[in-house]
Amino acid sequence: MKNSIITSVLVGALGLVVAPSASAIVLMLDFGANPNGAPTGNTADASPYHTVAGAGFTDTSWNQVRLADINSGLVYSNNTAATGVSVNLGRNSTTDTIINLSSQPVSELAGSATTTGVYAGNSAARDGIFGTTTTNPRIGLQVGGLTAGTYDVYITARNTNTGDGQAAYDQIIYAGSSASGNFNFGSYSNSTLTYPGSSSQTTTFVSSWVAGENYVKLTVSVASGEYLNIAVAGDGTNRGFLNSVQIVSAIPEPSTYAAIGGLTVLGLATLRRRRD
Repeated sequence: MKNSIITSVLVGALGLVVAPSASAIVLMLDFGANPNGAPTGNTADASPYHTVAGAGFTDTSWNQVRLADINSGLVYSNNTAATGVSVNLGRNSTTDTIINLSSQPVSELAGSATTTGVYAGNSAARDGIFGTTTTNPRIGLQVGGLTAGTYDVYITARNTNTGDGQAAYDQIIYAGSSASGNFNFGSYSNSTLTYPGSSSQTTTFVSSWVAGENYVKLTVSVASGEYLNIAVAGDGTNRGFLNSVQIVSAIPEPSTYAAIGGLTVLGLATLRRRRD
């Protein structure tokens, strides 16, 4: 009887240890002015993370972000309240690498250049926001209130409002973490979205999600009290865009496992004393 109790405790404890990675917490942000609002229906799961995660991820709750900061009311992908999570928008119209969070993006778009495939309907990647049309503009955001840990961040960034030529220029995407306030993305991990030319608007980058063509994935570690930062710069003098962001919890902090492990050891020690 005592052995069966110990076995049950071990199984339960091991379940607790692996539980944090069994179900990711996802925050989905749709940027721009699509008149139909955030993605719904058949387009709600038209996203990079839905494709990567496969049939195991069926959440469809998006937050529509336009030209103003959001300090409350956000929801996670499963439609539960994202209590304490905030989104602070910013931009930079100079040549340095500082995102000024007191300067809001200046324009949003509904998307008209490409309206098929992954950009059909009110897809999260179809509409977007941008900062300014001056030389070398960048756009950014800072997400606060996240639990300490490591996050996989899936980002789409493309000018979907203009003709094929301008819609095809590259976007350089940066992600990192810092304390609250303006942030310098110069040393952050980055990845470039390289779009096909104007003669290739119906190739795979429209019909399916392809890493490096129509989305990037960056991994960021966020310490307790830190904020997750994202910046986008268009190549050359082209402006940076933000269309959608999915922030996915990846690896809990080691302290989480240590705390659970400590409770497990304590429970086993208590049972051992009772058995003796």
